[in-house]
Amino acid sequence: MSITMSPEMKQCLANCMECHRICTEAASHVLHGDHVHSEAKHLIALLDCAQICLTHADFMSRRSPHHAHLAKECAEICSACAALCEEHGDPDGEMAACAKACRACAETCSAM
Repeated sequence: MSITMSPEMKQCLANCMECHRICTEAASHVLHGDHVHSEAKHLIALLDCAQICLTHADFMSRRSPHHAHLAKECAEICSACAALCEEHGDPDGEMAACAKACRACAETCSAM
């Protein structure tokens, strides 16, 4: 028997996976890019965001009843990460793309 997923949950799942990917790439960019900076709080935020997005996506994929708790936490962490990305100097657009993905994820997670 197949359990269907609502369109809203499908979108949230897709946003979480995209945010995970982009935050992971941005963390790598922070560590290895041409514009390396040493803001530990920014790197920690990127890694926290990537991990909570992946965890929340995993919970949604298996329809865990606990995903609602994670949705709220995911939205909060994504919003905080977006704010830090927006504050960061961004000569190549990497952080702007990250902030956009984080905001989209926070929005759909907040609606869960």
